[in-house]
Amino acid sequence: MEDRHHRRREMFLRMKAFANNHTDIPATTVWPQLVTELDSVNNDLAEQVAAEESGHSVKRTGTASRDDAREDLKDLVEAIVRTARAIDETKPGFADGYRAPSQLSDRGLVDLAIGIARIAPPHKADYLSHGMTPDFLEDLDAAIAKLQQTMTDQSEGKAGVKSAGVEIDETMDQGMSVRRRMDAVVRNVYRDNAAVLAEWETASHIEQAPKKKKGGPEEPEKK
Repeated sequence: MEDRHHRRREMFLRMKAFANNHTDIPATTVWPQLVTELDSVNNDLAEQVAAEESGHSVKRTGTASRDDAREDLKDLVEAIVRTARAIDETKPGFADGYRAPSQLSDRGLVDLAIGIARIAPPHKADYLSHGMTPDFLEDLDAAIAKLQQTMTDQSEGKAGVKSAGVEIDETMDQGMSVRRRMDAVVRNVYRDNAAVLAEWETASHIEQAPKKKKGGPEEPEKK
């Protein structure tokens, strides 16, 4: 969650504490409804932040797994291509359908590997005679599937983070609306009570972000 979101969330929790400590606000006002809305905001944010953190975790795990899967598949494809070129020495044209996986994207690497997996089986004996392991084709299929799965996992993690971020923004907007309406009630009910008004100021204050050492100042929070 972004730092500005953290600061607003902390404010909403302080506002809830204020409401718990001041139950003398007349129930004939909109205050009870606003407290209920604030509870909903805090509960929704708790769920959304958890979902966002889960997405970050999936994305981080997916990135690490994807790196490993990419290297495994690349190493295997390189071994097959290298062997095909060796076979080509005695069988000219054998390696025409093979190319090295250098400088390929993950999708390009997967596509290349799938192509090799289609043309290599009829020539398995040639590969085995050059020292490839008996199950190299099965290993290739497994390596392709692994990289494809990690790509999917990472994409799902990114999507989860983005979706949660959108929901958090929307809930924050709802919370700020509640804050503005609660502010009006508090200032009217406690207009002659400076101590409570000061307490409310502290509760409903949005902490400012630390000043950046370089660059311009952070855009101030909208009240």
